Amino acid sequence: MAVHILCALCGLIIASVANLYGVNGQKGQCSSLEFWSADIDDCVLCSTCKQYPKTPSCNTCKFPPVESPDDDVWRVAAIFSFSVLAVVLVVAVLIIGVMLHQRNTQRPLREPIEETTGPLYQA
Repeated sequence: MAVHILCALCGLIIASVANLYGVNGQKGQCSSLEFWSADIDDCVLCSTCKQYPKTPSCNTCKFPPVESPDDDVWRVAAIFSFSVLAVVLVVAVLIIGVMLHQRNTQRPLREPIEETTGPLYQA
């Protein structure tokens, strides 16, 4: 009689361990966008957590942070302002370069300019 109880107890332990590893194996078969639901004994898409947020095991789903539309406005404004600043700086450097080039290339007068012809010039 004790042998039968011992065999039944060993069978119960083996069955519970197999069931435990079977459930864990099934949990491992779910993709990253799914979670294991013990109620329906299957993988459930995490998108159902958005529709039904009180679903058990929804806390195992990882959702990317939602960006607000205000973030995009600030990004566009920053890109636009830095682009305008870059254009202004390039134009300013070009104008200063042209002015310096003109200043350095002016030739001094070698002869005085006279308004009328005089004894220096014979026609």
